[in-house]
Amino acid sequence: MGTERLAAADKIFDRLDTDGDGVLAADDYRASADKMLQSYGMGPSSPKGRALIEANLAVWQRQAELVDRDHDGRITREEYREWVGSLPPASSSGRPSGSPEVMAALHAQFNVADRDGDGLMDRREFVAWRGFKLVPEEAAEAAFALVDADRDGAISWDDFNGAEQRHGLAALLYGPGWPSLSDLPG
Repeated sequence: MGTERLAAADKIFDRLDTDGDGVLAADDYRASADKMLQSYGMGPSSPKGRALIEANLAVWQRQAELVDRDHDGRITREEYREWVGSLPPASSSGRPSGSPEVMAALHAQFNVADRDGDGLMDRREFVAWRGFKLVPEEAAEAAFALVDADRDGAISWDDFNGAEQRHGLAALLYGPGWPSLSDLPG
């Protein structure tokens, strides 16, 4: 795996490892959902809260199936790196770069970040959502510009999906210039 892709894999791993113990486990994915809900003032038993938790745990299940080679319920950094290294770039695969599980989790995050519930995210809401995921404001602004193709200042989930297919998921989540990796968690 190239150094750029390896660095991207490590950054994503570190963001997913919510407790910083050096391994990914179901608790990290649950804690990530809980942390987002708390930051948006929502509880885990709210409809959006339940949807986000369920979606994050589905991502964990799928990643554990694909990545946890020794089936110990934990994904090490090395396992994660090897998995990312085995993924074809989205542009060569000819398919969208987000798995159904990842896209469902991102949709749930989108709904949480859509504070007024109108089905649209303005630039401020989008930048705040990506900032929660530690994306620098400038990168989030550039990603928003990729999604807001009609330049009306608001994006829907359909806009995000369309942009994902045109630009790849990494560019929308972390800003243009990220390596094109497939099946990235959000």
